[in-house]
Amino acid sequence: MSLQPVAVADDESTTLGIEIYARLRRDLIAGHLKPGERLRFRQLSAIYGVGIAPLREALSRLVSDQLVRFEGHRGYTVAPLSLSDLHDLCALRTELSCNALRRAIARGDEDWEAEILAALHRLERTPVPHSVEDRKTVDEWELRHDRFHYSLIAACDSPWLLHFCGALSDHFQRYRRGVIVVTSSSQELLKRVRDQHRTIAEAAIARDAERATAVLAEHFQGSVEVVVRNYEEVSRSLSAGNGDDGN
Repeated sequence: MSLQPVAVADDESTTLGIEIYARLRRDLIAGHLKPGERLRFRQLSAIYGVGIAPLREALSRLVSDQLVRFEGHRGYTVAPLSLSDLHDLCALRTELSCNALRRAIARGDEDWEAEILAALHRLERTPVPHSVEDRKTVDEWELRHDRFHYSLIAACDSPWLLHFCGALSDHFQRYRRGVIVVTSSSQELLKRVRDQHRTIAEAAIARDAERATAVLAEHFQGSVEVVVRNYEEVSRSLSAGNGDDGN
């Protein structure tokens, strides 16, 4: 009987660790915590309203996700961005996503088709953000954009493939958020992105795997090119400028 309170406390601690992990992960992907920024326990505890133990547990998991780095002399820091990482990320994301899309086209049913059309409709109806400060609009656009891309590959019948595609998409979102306003402010770029989304959806439903994967690869590469062209500005706006003093 005396052991029960301890078990409950452990359960509560574990639940809190999972919750703070999810919150930190969301903020890291969204860029609310800047690349290169030191993650100090005292500051995080005040911001997220939790103790050191669940924060340490969450940060350890985020190191495994490669969203956070741990160095003995600096502690935990937000994973940096780089052009070499961007190109490596895009190459792998393209390979796995096209593989998943081919499998989904071969296996997908009417429910899969309907979800693609529904996700595309919601994405096309979503207002595009015109300022990175408009976090609500950016978050909603990213949420619907992710849902559309997930809907394309949802029928691939491979949980591992879906997992890795999702992880790569999350990492790429860290770069894309830096140029989302560039895309939304250009009618040419915006039209190209929307046309590609619709073309991929239509080709997938028509079971045209060659066209669907070709346009998907082109779509991913186009996003990379936008980031590369604006990388200096992206780096300035996203990277942390804080020093190493304090804890």
